[in-house]
Amino acid sequence: MSMKKLALGAAALALVTAVQVETAASSTKRCPPPRPFNGGCIDVIAFATDPQTGQCCQYPNPCSAPEGWTISYTGCPTAS
Repeated sequence: MSMKKLALGAAALALVTAVQVETAASSTKRCPPPRPFNGGCIDVIAFATDPQTGQCCQYPNPCSAPEGWTISYTGCPTAS
């Protein structure tokens, strides 16, 4: 694989993982943008829930989720 194709693939992957996903329950609200952070962070999708509204959003890692939101790695909590 050429370096150009590898670089394009890496850029596409970074763009896709930076996209935020809203749950059906929060489709009328926009998710906050990913929070900037310095240093390393575990490379795993994180679901963050706003403790005040219950809104749940997906982030590329737990370090980019809004501060104070509850983090889950198994998905957004279901409404009961």
